[in-house]
Amino acid sequence: MSARANFSKPTKRQALARSGGLCEAEGNFYGLLEGRRCNAPLSAGVEFDHLILDANSKDNSLENCRAVCPACHRVKTRMVDIPTAAKTVRQQDRARGVVKPKGQLRGPGFAPSGKPPREPKQRLEPRRMFEDVK
Repeated sequence: MSARANFSKPTKRQALARSGGLCEAEGNFYGLLEGRRCNAPLSAGVEFDHLILDANSKDNSLENCRAVCPACHRVKTRMVDIPTAAKTVRQQDRARGVVKPKGQLRGPGFAPSGKPPREPKQRLEPRRMFEDVK
């Protein structure tokens, strides 16, 4: 599995210029209504997001880059990117024949120990942490 590729500096500069200093998050991907844009000022922080997940597209072009606020990026990562990446891995595993074992493995188990069973410990009486002052 290869490391995730980041956008180049020129691509980031172009995406930031295109955004006009406002968050480019738009639509359901970012937890917004369809056709709505966040437009939060990016002066407090900017993150560059792959619109189509990098693991699936390998596209680091300006068209796949969005300058978004950290809050919108967190929403998309949690609600879209992580589930999509997990699904992709499951599909790849299935195509390669990698499956999880069916049930527990049956075997003879461990031989009984020769030690006697443990005796229960005696409980200590609770100690008072603070004495009442009269």
